Amino acid sequence: MASSDDINWQTSLIDTYEEFATQIIAFAPLLAGAVAVLIVGWFVAHILRIVTRKLFVGLDSILQAAAPDEGARQLKIRRSYAVIAGNAVFWIVFIFFIAAAANMLGWKMLSSWMDSVVVYLPSLVSGLLIILAGFLLSNLVKAGVISTASSAGMTQSDVLGRIAQMVVIFTSLVIGIEQIGINVDFLTNVLIVIIGVLLAGAALAFGLGARNLVANIIGAQQLRKHCRIGEQMLSGEAEGSIVEVTQTCVVLDTEYGRTVIPAKLFQEQVSSFKSDLGRPQKPAGDAAEKGTR
Repeated sequence: MASSDDINWQTSLIDTYEEFATQIIAFAPLLAGAVAVLIVGWFVAHILRIVTRKLFVGLDSILQAAAPDEGARQLKIRRSYAVIAGNAVFWIVFIFFIAAAANMLGWKMLSSWMDSVVVYLPSLVSGLLIILAGFLLSNLVKAGVISTASSAGMTQSDVLGRIAQMVVIFTSLVIGIEQIGINVDFLTNVLIVIIGVLLAGAALAFGLGARNLVANIIGAQQLRKHCRIGEQMLSGEAEGSIVEVTQTCVVLDTEYGRTVIPAKLFQEQVSSFKSDLGRPQKPAGDAAEKGTR
């Protein structure tokens, strides 16, 4: 005969199995519902990811069609931007469904953590959108700066465009990170210093590059006060009859033909003028005005 201890042990084991089976049966519908929610959430998030990528491709087509010139047509939305935006939308949507599934299962710790993540999502999304918009805007600024610098005859137009692009990107990063909730006081100070250095460098480069142009303009203005069209001029090794005084230079009719001399040279070396009696003389300023009309 079995002892009473064996009977009690068997009874306890049977009760444990029955309680476990009861819990499994009660938990199974909740688990099935949570799995169903996750599956539906995955499909919804996946569809929205595809839609987001197609929207970026469509936006790129619109930008290309509306581009006013060839430089603006080079503004393209990179494929990586569309991939990043699509993945961001996927996980944002999927996190909502994960939080719903955790609530269904009664997982308080995971549920509370997911709730805090969901509350934080608007700031995160807005910050990421600001950063993404900054990257897109940086390409537009780069194309505009390169086009403007090239039309102005600057040889370092690509460098200027790249600098402008980096400034826009860095600015958008600082604003986006601050919107996310990260303290960016140090980055803001660094940005101010960098922008100040870049502006000072650009001003210095422009000043050095325009030095000769300004000197020629001033020289031409002074030259008009001392000479007339048709006079003979001797300046350095150049000698001939004055044909025209432009905004930056003087044109002489020499034995070698028309000779163009930078006007700044008349402030740096001795110049002599002699009237040519065989030719009519007119003030140099009048000729310059007619040349500009």
